[in-house]
Amino acid sequence: MSSDKQIQTSKTNGALSRGPVTAPGKRNSARNSLRHGLLAQTVVLKEEAEDRFLDLLAGYMDEYNPRTASQVSLVETMAVARWRQLRVWGAQKTEMDRDMANQDPSVGPPSVRALLALRGSPECVCPPDVLLRYEIAFDRQFSRALTRLLALQSLPVVRQTAPYHPESPVGQTWKEENIPLRNEPQESLKTND
Repeated sequence: MSSDKQIQTSKTNGALSRGPVTAPGKRNSARNSLRHGLLAQTVVLKEEAEDRFLDLLAGYMDEYNPRTASQVSLVETMAVARWRQLRVWGAQKTEMDRDMANQDPSVGPPSVRALLALRGSPECVCPPDVLLRYEIAFDRQFSRALTRLLALQSLPVVRQTAPYHPESPVGQTWKEENIPLRNEPQESLKTND
């Protein structure tokens, strides 16, 4: 937990920041919310906290500072895998809590009822072994992306590159109606009568 002194120092340092100064830096910064917002829309469920996902993604972006399209994709993969793993953990807890609440308290203390809940009940919507497989799959996905990212970042840099920020948003796979595609003239959206 941060101390009051650390919090005050962070506020003071944050107040000194003037944001991006160069034109490319301003362009990159301006696209960040659009780009990551679209990724969140494709990953975060309606009842989940989108701001928490965006904080997770921003933390990984800050920590790993991706400089190429491949590196950005790997960081996004890590954030998505971690988010989905957190979702599975929540589902596991909910299922066990439900199973324990439905048990007869005379079976034993909570520790015994927790052991019984680990195997799942007949009414279980998603058996524990299925949730475990999902958990393992998302952990592998995260670990592989991290390993690949670190391998790419350890390669010698031939030239200094700016962080990668594409002109078109990533994460959305469906065409949206009445929104022109990149390099598509505005007139093509109009119908000829």
